Parts: sequence; C-alpha cells; structure tokens
Amino acid sequence: MEPELRQMRYFVAVAERRSFTRAAEDVYVAQQALSQQIKALEDTLGVRLLDRTSRRVELTPAGAAYLADCKRLLSAAGRAAQHARAVADGEAGKLRIAYTVTAVYETLPALTAHLAARAPRLKVETREIFASDVCRMLRDERCDLALAPRAGYPKGIARRTVRREPLMAAVGDGHPSAGAPAMELAGLRDETFQLWPRDMAPGYYDAVAGACRAAGFEPVLDETASGSNAWAGIAAGRGVNLVVASLARQLPRGITLVPLTEPAPVLRLDAVWRAEHPHPAVSRVLDGCAELWPGERTDGVSARPASP
Repeated sequence: MEPELRQMRYFVAVAERRSFTRAAEDVYVAQQALSQQIKALEDTLGVRLLDRTSRRVELTPAGAAYLADCKRLLSAAGRAAQHARAVADGEAGKLRIAYTVTAVYETLPALTAHLAARAPRLKVETREIFASDVCRMLRDERCDLALAPRAGYPKGIARRTVRREPLMAAVGDGHPSAGAPAMELAGLRDETFQLWPRDMAPGYYDAVAGACRAAGFEPVLDETASGSNAWAGIAAGRGVNLVVASLARQLPRGITLVPLTEPAPVLRLDAVWRAEHPHPAVSRVLDGCAELWPGERTDGVSARPASP
C-alpha cells in the first residue's frame, strides 16, 4: 500500500509542531486518531519517522528526509487541485476555436487578445475553416467553439450572435462607384456577384443574397466564383460582392470597398458550440464577446449548466 495524502498532512503537522496535541488541534482530529494514523504511516513505510518522548516529538533522520518530500508532494497536490478547478471554470486548459474568413481580420484578434488578458492560463488554438465544416468539426470534437456567419444548425448545436458587422460593396478600382462616399445596394442590381457557393459558406451566402432581395433584386451570380478567384474577378472588373467592413484592412490589390447607404445590411457573426457538455471556456468566450461588443443583443442561449 502507498501512504495517503491525508496521512502525509498529519505527519507534516506533527513534524512542524513537534507535538501530537497541537498538531491534532491544527488538523481538527482527535489526538488518538492522529497518533493511529502516524503509526499506520510508519507501518506502511516500514521506517520510524518520529522519536516520541514524554515532553517532545523529534524527527528521525528518515523522518526529516520524508518531511521534505511530503511538503513537495502536498504542494504539487494543491497545485493540481487548483489547476483542475481553473480548467473547470474555463480559466485554464486548452480551447480550440475554429473560424471563418469573416472573423479573421477583426473579431478573432480582438477576442483572442481579450482572452489572453483575462485568462492568461487558457491556451487558445485557432484554425480557419469553411463555414460548411462547422457542424462536422464540432460533432467530431475537432474544435470546441466556432465563429461563423449566422446559419441553421441541427439539434445539439447551440449558437449565439456575438456581433453584427456592416456589409460593404467590394468593387474594382475602375468601377464607377469606386471612391464614392456611399452607394445604394440597389445600384448593383445589374452586376454579377462574385459570391462563394452556398455549400461552402451558407451563412455568408444567405446574408448577401438576402440583402440583395431586401433591396429589390435577385443577385446574378458568377457560377465559377470560389476562393481567391472571386477576388480576382472583382479586381478585373468582372463583378462585385458584399463583404464585411473589417476586410478593408487586408484587401487584395485592385479592389475598393464602398459603404452602403442606410439601412446598411449587416452580417451576423455567431459563436457556435456543442449544446451538450460544452467546453468550460465557452461561457468565458461569450462573456468576453459581450464586453467587446456590448451593443449586441444575445439570443438568450447560455453555455452554463443549469442549476440542480
């Protein structure tokens, strides 16, 4: 048998106080029970740890060596308990965040910086994905939370809108509206939209198509648009698109963003996670988003377990 941590704590108390009576008061047990536990510890180890006299308790050489080791083990056990509680509270451990390109230039950097400041022991790993992969990544437990445009999800997947970002018109530098202070979305009704296919980015596709329909027209789509060639088509003057305003920081050459007149359409960016047994840090992420973008209305979805 191996000694118990409880017995180690009792031994340390006796060794430091040099008294069974005072040690028993410190650890809140009866003196007789404490003496029995120390005797059981010595029997387990097969060595005498303490020399007992009528007036004082002294450490044997073996006891002095064991005392130093006990203190290290008890300290490590305390740190282990603290770490476990920190992980359970979402303050430590590892959090894997998947994100789409709509979050890469502003939302994700702001959120990760916030988490680094508020929970420095929480290791955040990030990975860019297509929005169509969000559900699969979560169900396969390849990520703990995703940031993606608002879309429909099956049962078992929870979501909350964490911010709304204005959509702007992306046009080539040679477009008649390039450089204009603002333009109406309806003015793009005759343009070809370089919009990614819906099966790649369902939430983003629905937001752009829905904005066009709200402006009174059905967007004409370039069926070949996908990834970087969509940007190339815009830069070459073969079409336009709607993109989030934060992309202005990393626009490819030859493209200009033009604000849309009010009421400008927006893209709803959601935090998405597994509804059952969410990662402990999901609540911390949601709280962080609420601090970063306090004007956003939430959907009333909580990542915290219900009280018993």
